[in-house]
Amino acid sequence: GHGIWNILRGVADVDDAGGGWQGIGKRIIPVGIGIFYLILAWTAWSIIAAARISQPEQAIQKTLTAVLLTLPFGAVLVGIIGFSVIGAGIHQCYSGISGKYQENFRLCEVENRQQRIITILGIFSFTAQALIFGLIGYFFVWAAIAFNPNEAIGMDGALLKLAQSYWGKTLLFITAAGLVCTGILSIYEAKYRRLC
Repeated sequence: GHGIWNILRGVADVDDAGGGWQGIGKRIIPVGIGIFYLILAWTAWSIIAAARISQPEQAIQKTLTAVLLTLPFGAVLVGIIGFSVIGAGIHQCYSGISGKYQENFRLCEVENRQQRIITILGIFSFTAQALIFGLIGYFFVWAAIAFNPNEAIGMDGALLKLAQSYWGKTLLFITAAGLVCTGILSIYEAKYRRLC
């Protein structure tokens, strides 16, 4: 639902960004975020479905990367995808820490205590999203540098690598808590969001 909302937000110009080049650039960001959430939902469903079948989901994602790497300038394309995902992660982190996401809230209708809750939820929510974006982008960039399709992994693979690292379980818990915060923040957004 969050993915579809963000795609509609960009396509219908809910934030009143306009139709010029700058406006279109601003509208592409929510569409990209929406696509990310649809991929997140699809990955979650695939993990559940993969528990019943022998072929792991990761193999399908590696095939996609292998196809991209066989294209002319495929490694460059995979690298661009990786850096773009990392850039989106940095943008998400900035939005959460700076409170920029609150520009779309009708804060005049929100009590002070509720504003503090929204701020805390936003920091955890956007930081968790940034961590996931950063991990996926890192593995794509590494695949491009190594020119090895087996180095690129999807969401499930990135979270598995995170869980196996030294501080992984703590980071994974923080990420999961942050995604729960994303859900709660979305409820506040549904109630207080400013529509053009």
